[in-house]
Amino acid sequence: MSLPRSSPPQHLAAYRPAAQGEPAVSRDAQLAERCAWSLVWFVVLAGGLGLWGFWWSSAWDSVLGVLFVVFGIAGTVVTWRSANCRSRAMHLLALVAVILAVGVPQTVVVHTRHWYSTDSAAFDQVAAHALLEGKDPYTVSMAPAAGLLQGADRYWTYTTTGGHVAAVSYPAGSFLLIVPAMAVGLRHQIVDWIDLVAWFVAGVLLFFLLPVAVRWLALLVMSIPLLVALFSGGGTDAVFLPFLMVALWRWDRYAQGPEAGVARWIGPVALGLACAVKQVPWFCVPFLAAGIAIEARRDGRPAGRVALRYVATVVAVFAVVNLPFIVWSPTAWVRGTMTPFVQPLVADGQGLVALATHGVVRGADLTLLTAAGGLVYLCLLALFVGAYARLKRVWLLLLPVAFFFSSRSLSSYLVDLFAAALLAAVSVADAPAPASRVSGRGRGVWRPGPPGAVAVVGALGGLVVGALAFTGAPLRLSVVGAPVVRNGAVDAVTVSVRNLTGVTVAPHFLVNMAGNPNGFWLPTGAGALHIGPHATATVTLHPPIWTGTPRRGMHWVVEAYTAARRLSTSSLQVWNG
Repeated sequence: MSLPRSSPPQHLAAYRPAAQGEPAVSRDAQLAERCAWSLVWFVVLAGGLGLWGFWWSSAWDSVLGVLFVVFGIAGTVVTWRSANCRSRAMHLLALVAVILAVGVPQTVVVHTRHWYSTDSAAFDQVAAHALLEGKDPYTVSMAPAAGLLQGADRYWTYTTTGGHVAAVSYPAGSFLLIVPAMAVGLRHQIVDWIDLVAWFVAGVLLFFLLPVAVRWLALLVMSIPLLVALFSGGGTDAVFLPFLMVALWRWDRYAQGPEAGVARWIGPVALGLACAVKQVPWFCVPFLAAGIAIEARRDGRPAGRVALRYVATVVAVFAVVNLPFIVWSPTAWVRGTMTPFVQPLVADGQGLVALATHGVVRGADLTLLTAAGGLVYLCLLALFVGAYARLKRVWLLLLPVAFFFSSRSLSSYLVDLFAAALLAAVSVADAPAPASRVSGRGRGVWRPGPPGAVAVVGALGGLVVGALAFTGAPLRLSVVGAPVVRNGAVDAVTVSVRNLTGVTVAPHFLVNMAGNPNGFWLPTGAGALHIGPHATATVTLHPPIWTGTPRRGMHWVVEAYTAARRLSTSSLQVWNG
């Protein structure tokens, strides 16, 4: 099925190719486009230089590396010498060149890799294999995933109760897309291959759905090293991106009724498929439903009915994908799919919680951080409704702010939506300005109304609750002496633990030495440690697996979790060994 080509929104109309009798594109616009395409060809050149380093894999890699360098230089020259920098042939040639320049090195990396680098990728393969054997993946233990990870303890998703997630924790689409490839006999890093292909499919979609004048943007985004490494190295979110991008492409047309054409159904169907793969797209549904309701009301259509029909289609598609597993074992499916929301997972990520996990503050209440993220999400949704004309294009760029406050603000949550957000921003139509702005009345005056009031409450609540989350750590941790090192590895760390609460606690310890924690460190004797109210205990902790020593001068920190989803940390330690 081919998608209709998107037309440029009003603010980009000046960049379309000039038809006969129309004025030519401005000189400044041409210069800007030529500069942008020069960056694209530089990506091809850089890809060739990078591929040269893979000569050990195949002599052909050196040949391709030289060709990419030549193409990169030639493409740049042609970009500046061509009379038309919007040549369709040149654009398609650049698309193919970027896919090869970025993709060939990654195929070498994936082909020569023998381990997954995330537990989610390993879980997807185990789940797909279980389904092919006629077993319900939601009732099968994911313990075999340990054999797909090098040092599995470094990659598990741990819980504050001292265990780790050992069951499928995503909707069924996450592993269903892998089943056909496995059914034909593919096994080696199959999840990484599918993720990499999905990322390039998303890039191609972005290329063809963007206006011609800014297609270079798709190729630059496709080649961003952070995203390429993420989506070829276990970042399974790549699989939902093509569906989400189709859902967000000119999403506002759904409210136009039958004259909307393919948008009448493709948006909610694609969104339902995206939601059936991972939970991240779920957070887009309320925004899209609210936006469609506003668009319908402005078009004179019943807002509630139109929005409800949109959401019903999303839910129906999601249910079709997941229904067999819901019927198979309802409790297991709900427990697995809702894992990120109901399981007491340890803190992780590059958001606000990093203040605690990196020893800047001495602890955090993970429940309060989760609540802060929820309040900020509510604030963003209310702002979207109350300031629709201003935020219609940028709401998806703002959504990661809510994840930033969460107790698990993984880097993928903060960057995965970027490409889809760009497409949404460019492809929707301009929203009519509020009447007060059109008439000139009330300029500069903010009249919040109910959505504004909710936004204010959400913002203030999120800030206050987020600040409170970093107060009152239940334990005071102090590292006693220098860690014990044997045979080039850390063998033991001794910690003094004071219980600051009035109840007995049983802490579980992680030691973060400038990398992923290697699992919960065990007290001498491997017995459970219980510390009475206001008592102090000195405990020697041992790593569950071999743990190399940090480089001299590097910082490290000891973390302790209690069952109440509260984190306590030591002060930052400096490795002087």
